Amino acid sequence: MKKDRRQETTVEVIVGFFFAMMIVALFFSTAILSRSRLFGGGGHKYEIVFDHVMGLRKGDNVFVRGVDVGKVDSLAVRPDGAHVYASLEVPIKLHTDYKIEVLPSSVLGGRYLAVDLGSNGQPELRPDTVLHGLTPVDLIDQATRAITLIKKNLEDGKVMENLSVTMADLKKITGRLSAGEGTLGKLLMEDAIYTDLKSTTANLKDISNRLAAGEGTLGKLLAKDNALYQDISAVAGSLKTITAKIEKGEGTIGKLTMDESLYHDVKKTMSEARAAIDDFREAAPLTTFSSLFLGAF
Repeated sequence: MKKDRRQETTVEVIVGFFFAMMIVALFFSTAILSRSRLFGGGGHKYEIVFDHVMGLRKGDNVFVRGVDVGKVDSLAVRPDGAHVYASLEVPIKLHTDYKIEVLPSSVLGGRYLAVDLGSNGQPELRPDTVLHGLTPVDLIDQATRAITLIKKNLEDGKVMENLSVTMADLKKITGRLSAGEGTLGKLLMEDAIYTDLKSTTANLKDISNRLAAGEGTLGKLLAKDNALYQDISAVAGSLKTITAKIEKGEGTIGKLTMDESLYHDVKKTMSEARAAIDDFREAAPLTTFSSLFLGAF
């Protein structure tokens, strides 16, 4: 009985040992071996010089067209900038308009190297060319600087002070409105004005209904029955015809308007009539005297 239990224990130990070995092998294949490839793998070496690498570290990924093709081997600070040494698994052909940037891998941190090979129509670079990367942009730093600048401008321009004064004025205005002061305050607080406004609105609604029903002169003008409109249109057409005839010199009014000779004749007649009246006025005293003298005999 004890022998059977010992055999079972031995089998369990052996199974557990093999299971542990499999876990260790898996760990080595996924972590240790891959890490040794990352730091000593790819045979295609490249050197890139940056003004600032924004926290790029040894072992960070290198991406070309969104594909992970290598790792950063090492970094060194020199008088001309930060030198980044990268190993790639595949060779790349860079053109003169290439771009190499240090970009954030996430908002939580981490960086990677992004390589843009450039346009195919541009000349290719020599393999031994020392590459130059773009100066990275630290979004957090830029945001901090922007906030600081905005705060400084607000303080220098007394915007906050003016805003405080404006808020105080608004508080006074709302207090007066709540107290029913002023025209707007009365509109907001007095029920009588609301009642009058409601009555006025009802009257306007009644008027609009009457207009829609065609009642009254204005209602008839707005009614769907266009008889009145046709009459007005006919009158307008007649007036247009009359004015056209006058412009052509037709009829008495047309001749008076367009014939200049008739105008001169009328003017001459008026002048003669005025002269006859003047002669009559001058002869009237003599005629009166003669009548009185002869009447005496």
